[in-house]
This record gives sequence, structure tokens and C-alpha cells, in this order.
Amino acid sequence: MTTPPRLTFFLDVDNTLLDNDAAKAVMARQLVDLLGKERAIHFWETYEAVRHETGMVDLPRTLVHFLAQESDRETRFALADLIMGFPYDQFLYPGTLTTIEYLRVLGRVAILSDGDPAFQPAKIARSGLGQAVDGYVLVYPHKEDHIAEIITAFAADHYILVDDKPRVIERVRERMSLPLTTVFVRQGKYAEAVPHGAWIGADLTISSIGDLQRVTAEGFVEAEHAGSRVVV
Repeated sequence: MTTPPRLTFFLDVDNTLLDNDAAKAVMARQLVDLLGKERAIHFWETYEAVRHETGMVDLPRTLVHFLAQESDRETRFALADLIMGFPYDQFLYPGTLTTIEYLRVLGRVAILSDGDPAFQPAKIARSGLGQAVDGYVLVYPHKEDHIAEIITAFAADHYILVDDKPRVIERVRERMSLPLTTVFVRQGKYAEAVPHGAWIGADLTISSIGDLQRVTAEGFVEAEHAGSRVVV
């Protein structure tokens, strides 16, 4: 009998498992309530400046820069509580946790996320996603730059990368020499970044994270060589 291949699934977080666009919109409204419109605009200007400087979203550093001239203790505490205690568990996409449970039957499941090393792991923990994958959480400023250490830590016969960012999928594909099936999730702000239908840059294209439950273990493996297709 042929031994089934050992599968490892790498799942992105923002706009893949969690509706980060919706969360950011709610956070923006709460910032206006706390700071007023002009200062809230300044907060997001600081956020973008930090992202330009570091190449990634870094909310703790944004807070440091924004609060450098803030002397009011109550405002400082309230802003820190809003940002660092934001209820991301309320923004999981429908089907996220059941999809993770399904994939865990097929193989090992790990979260592979871009982000800063302080806020992003805390965000993943508060959302309940870290617990859902038994703590298998990897966070890097740019995950595509760490392929060698990722696959060394999670040995498998076949890997499945699930992400909403076409650029990340393309770069991982370029740098991965082992068997890999790529899945583009058409969710969030990148959903319209590529033409509708099956995106040629990925093996599978899905409309929502729950669609992964329609793919068998054999289907994931075979998709690498079957040509780009949409899961319906």
C-alpha cells in the first residue's frame, strides 16, 4: 500500500482567516470617538509613515510615535487599550474555525503570517486562532524571506499555502523547491487585484476560506499539476 503524503497547511491571517478590513474600519470609528477626527487622521498618517519606514504594519511603533507628544495619561491608557486589546475574535470569517478543524484531519496546520513580532502574535492569540492550531504560529515581517527555516521546522511531503496576497503567493512559489500547492483566497482588499475566475498565479482560487472544506487531501496534492482552477 502507498503511504499517503504528509501534508502541512500554512494559513495566512489578515483577510484570509480574519476580516482585517472590517476590523480596521471599526477601529477607525473608535479612534474618532476617542481622539476626534483631526487627531484620528494624524494617527493613521503616523501608521502609514511607520509602514513606509519599516515595510510592514507596526501598531506598537505607531503608538510610540503618535504618543510622543501626548501628556494626558487617560488618553494614553485609553488608546493603548483600544489598540492592544481590540477584539479580533469578533472578526473571524464565517467557517474559519470549522475549516481549520477540517484541515487538521488532513495534515498539520500552522499559521504563517506577516507582521511585527510584538502585535501580530498577540492579535493571533486574542482572535483564538493560535489555540485553534495548537500554537503552531510563525510571524515574520516578510514570510517569503524565511522559506528555508519554515520548511525545516515543519517537515512534510507536500505543502499547501493559503493566502489572500497575490504577491506573497508568487514569491513563495519562486522560492519553494519542494512540492507546493498554492491557494488564493479572494477576500479583502486584494480580491479585485486579479481578474475574476481562476487566477493563473495560484493552483486553486477560492471565494471564501470555508471553500477549503470542499477539497480532499488528494485534491490538494493533485492541484499542483492540474492547472489553475476555481473551487466551486
